[in-house]
Amino acid sequence: MNMNWSKAKTIMIVTFIFLNLLLYAVVVKTHEPQMSKLSSKDFAAIERVLEENNIFLSISLPEKAPPMPLVKVKREVFDDKFVLDHFIKSKDYRKYENSGETVFEFDSTTIKIGHFSFFFQEKSDKFLDMTSSDKKRYIEDFLKQHFLKEKDGQIVKIERKSKGVTIEYRQFYNGYFVDDSFIKADISGDEFTVYKKWFDSVIPEKDKKEIVDAIFAVLKLVEIKPEKAVVKIEDVKLGYYFNWPNASKGEAVPVWKIVSNEGIYYINAYTGNLERGE
Repeated sequence: MNMNWSKAKTIMIVTFIFLNLLLYAVVVKTHEPQMSKLSSKDFAAIERVLEENNIFLSISLPEKAPPMPLVKVKREVFDDKFVLDHFIKSKDYRKYENSGETVFEFDSTTIKIGHFSFFFQEKSDKFLDMTSSDKKRYIEDFLKQHFLKEKDGQIVKIERKSKGVTIEYRQFYNGYFVDDSFIKADISGDEFTVYKKWFDSVIPEKDKKEIVDAIFAVLKLVEIKPEKAVVKIEDVKLGYYFNWPNASKGEAVPVWKIVSNEGIYYINAYTGNLERGE
């Protein structure tokens, strides 16, 4: 009974605040377009509801976002020609199929391509004598020389370890991340690896829609988190999510990506509903 009343109370509070925001937005739009904002009183009320449900914010949430369009995306496709033209060329090689991937082996190198993924692995003693700076430079030069680097990619992580360096790139559109597109390159010991998934094109649609406040996305966790879990929110970012891993193209929707100690949640930034949790 207590749990049901708590959830009912949460729904009533959130509904009241949300309706107030909608009413305010309608009034504003009849005069001068601008973004509506939660009052400090409304924000505090929602924050109390979160804490009552063991959800705690350890960060400041992003500002109210402007309206955003859906984007049409098309995945980069990797095929035999790409591997032969940019890596193997005139070398002798072995080719075979394994678990849905095409595998190429030559010298001390293995390349695996799925329809939308590329994996490269090379083993060599030359990596053992490289300094951290040498490894970083080698990775960057390799990506350029083999047509793997992208103009819309940004470095989001450089990790230096005792015996290696990892560089991670992510794809961005108009300042927003595009999920499930990345380049991860690593040199550790005598092994160099590159893993890539990317979108060849990201094109916005004409119509733009209002984005729900980040706090409402976080509030969705009251409903979907494990009942007794204590959730600590570590990061909240706005970007695009394509929910069709086996499709070559389609529409990516704006999402709030919530990173917590309990996992990662993707909340639809138009509706406030869950797109995916992991």
